[in-house]
Amino acid sequence: MRLSNCALAPLLGLVVMVGIVACAPDGPDAYSAPMQGAVVTTERVLPSTTLPPEPGEAVPPSTTIAPAAPNGEVLQVRSLDNSYRLPDVEVSAGTEIWWTNNGRNDHNVLPVNDDDAWGVDTEDFAPGDEYRHVFDTPGTYLYYCSIHGTKAAGMIGSVTVSARGA
Repeated sequence: MRLSNCALAPLLGLVVMVGIVACAPDGPDAYSAPMQGAVVTTERVLPSTTLPPEPGEAVPPSTTIAPAAPNGEVLQVRSLDNSYRLPDVEVSAGTEIWWTNNGRNDHNVLPVNDDDAWGVDTEDFAPGDEYRHVFDTPGTYLYYCSIHGTKAAGMIGSVTVSARGA
């Protein structure tokens, strides 16, 4: 049995409509309401690479910062559908960041620096899951969700850690 073009038109229209609805942004729910003071970022400029010193140029001494012990402070970052709330946070060394997947989709939290040994992959961060990490060394730690962004744009965030008392 062959369908005529007239019979295919409503079916094609239905397929297009389902595709549009499936890709539309999520509506508000209990978890997607904006948090007071939240700033949502969608693009990031990655820091430039430090070039090696020119021949004969003095090399500054390296400084080693001792990791801080956990300080008992916890800050929650919610992973929603296509965004983190709060995406960019500033904490003192020893603070635990607690990511929760409050969205309806799978997510992950991956460090931009592939050498960093923290983060959670998709199979361990489905809706309702959580991930915690204590940031004990001062610095800026950039992260992203590889499902809903890239290292530089989309679902991205940062944790800026300062030395205690700084």
